[in-house]
Parts: sequence; structure tokens; C-alpha cells
Amino acid sequence: MGIAELDTIRRLGLGMLIVVWNDEAYGAEVHHFGPAGHALSTVVFPETDLAAVARGYGCAAVTVRKPEDLDPVREWLAGPRDVPMVVDAKVTADHPSWWLEEAFRGH
Repeated sequence: MGIAELDTIRRLGLGMLIVVWNDEAYGAEVHHFGPAGHALSTVVFPETDLAAVARGYGCAAVTVRKPEDLDPVREWLAGPRDVPMVVDAKVTADHPSWWLEEAFRGH
């Protein structure tokens, strides 16, 4: 949930696979505030290259928009996995999470 964890994971040499479902928003807040008619300008943000940020922390990283973009993940999984791998999975904000919508209905 916080960028500082990348530093910790990298320093400890943990070969973790971290997937960020990147819809360019704080999804829960969109579901919470949007239906009530509140402005979403503070909970949505422009495209950010989270893979580049992860590489800045010394992690392996890839941006994924389509299945073939996953090839570097397959290579990382084959080993040796001596650094964490971050997947910046770009997902559409046009179809918000149905389960979050249901969870926030009526709040």
C-alpha cells in the first residue's frame, strides 16, 4: 500500500511478485464518493509509470496493457528471482469493480 515497502522488499532480497491493478484512481473512494455526487478530482490521477518508479527502487518491473506484455514476468518467474518484480497492470477505469460498487452501495 505504500511505496516505502519496495525499499524494504528490495533491501531484504525478497523475490516477491507485486501486481498493481492500476486504474489511475483510488478505487474505493471513487465508489464511495462518486454515487453521492461528490467531485472525484482528488481521487483520480493522471497516468503514472509505476514500473519506472519500481525500477528506481532497484526492482525488476514491467507495464502490462495486453497479455503479450507479460513475457518479462515469465522470464522473472523462471529465476533466479533475486529482486522483486513489480507489474504495473493498466486496467480500465470505465468498468469499476462490481464488488466495490456493491460494498459501498447505501453508504
